[in-house]
Amino acid sequence: MNSDVDKNKDAEKVEFKYFKPVKRLALIFFAGFSVYLFMSTMILIFLTKSAPEIRVPEVTGKRFVDVSNGLARKGFRTELKFVDVYDIEDGIILNQYPESGRIALEESKITLTVSRSKFFIDVPSLTGSQLPIAINKLKNLHYQDKSVSISTGVISYIPSEKTAANVVIDQSPKAGSKISPDVKVNLLVSSGSAGADKKMPDVVGQSIDLCYDLLMAKGVIVNQDIVKTNDMSKSGLINSQSINPDTILKDGEILTVSVNYYTLTEHPYFAYELVEYTVPSDQPQGLYEAYIEDNHSKRIRFSAPSGPGQKIKFLFQRVGNAKIFINRDKKNIRVLSINVDEF
Repeated sequence: MNSDVDKNKDAEKVEFKYFKPVKRLALIFFAGFSVYLFMSTMILIFLTKSAPEIRVPEVTGKRFVDVSNGLARKGFRTELKFVDVYDIEDGIILNQYPESGRIALEESKITLTVSRSKFFIDVPSLTGSQLPIAINKLKNLHYQDKSVSISTGVISYIPSEKTAANVVIDQSPKAGSKISPDVKVNLLVSSGSAGADKKMPDVVGQSIDLCYDLLMAKGVIVNQDIVKTNDMSKSGLINSQSINPDTILKDGEILTVSVNYYTLTEHPYFAYELVEYTVPSDQPQGLYEAYIEDNHSKRIRFSAPSGPGQKIKFLFQRVGNAKIFINRDKKNIRVLSINVDEF
């Protein structure tokens, strides 16, 4: 009897010793499997995480070259379809899918239907016109029933004994030439006779960008006193001038003009921009100049002797994206950029 009890106890001890490591293995397996399930779930969630949602912008009616970078920055992939037209300029977006306002995922495809046209415009006669009138002529041309415009290229000033100041002497391409809308017209403008060339013109009410080349041709150093305005249409207009009209000028004389500036919260395709640049302490004294390069032309908009710590400050009218090249004694020391806000 006792031997049977002892046998049963021995069997229980053996069974307990056997199942103890098995339970441990089961516990380890369960813990490992739980960790595996957790990591797999997290990886699956990460891999299947939805892309950020973005609103589709309105680009119909705009030039593709003006909006392509903005679409890429927003995360869209663009697919272009072209349609041949005869009454719309080249590169205009005629249709888009998805439509504006729709919500799409980042890296979504946006399909754009773009005009493909190669029409030509007759260049008008600008010779003998005042410069502002000549520029307005280029901006208000007609092709069939559509209004189109041509941009001015380089505007150069030379003294003339026969032609009054600020009047167009010559143009390139010539009047009557047939050009596409992307071609710019260069103008040669009179700065007045050699004797009258040293007289101060009346520039109050005129835009600083249009007057700057003429003032440089007079041999003066232009200093801009920037005055803030709440009227965007008045941005860039000259309020006053420190030298009275018809005053005989001296080379290197400083002219201070008070110029309106409308503070921008965004950068449209056409706008007056304020440039402020302080000459670094490691730069020597010299002739500092600022060249503008945009969709209008390449032109100088600041020129004055400056040195370390002095501030270069001026307004210029930007057309599209612009680069500002800061030069000292004709050598570039800095390049600034101002880009259009697409949307």
